[in-house]
Amino acid sequence: MSVSWGIIGSVTRRLMLLDTASLYFRAYFGVPDSVRAPDGTPVNAVRGLLDFIGRLVHDHRPDELVACWDNDWRPQWRVDLIP
Repeated sequence: MSVSWGIIGSVTRRLMLLDTASLYFRAYFGVPDSVRAPDGTPVNAVRGLLDFIGRLVHDHRPDELVACWDNDWRPQWRVDLIP
């Protein structure tokens, strides 16, 4: 199977790449921890992440979406670059 990206004839495909770890971090601190499942488990980060992804998809209408996750998304060398 061959996959092509970009311009195919007169059709342009839209690919959305997400830095999911940073969006999850943002959602964790941006959504109140009062957002909980019926059993009391905090779900603020998951809810915030899914709401944000839903809004991005609605606003930008990508043909494909790739959610990338890097467990070491804030390595020391990156922190050292921050002024």
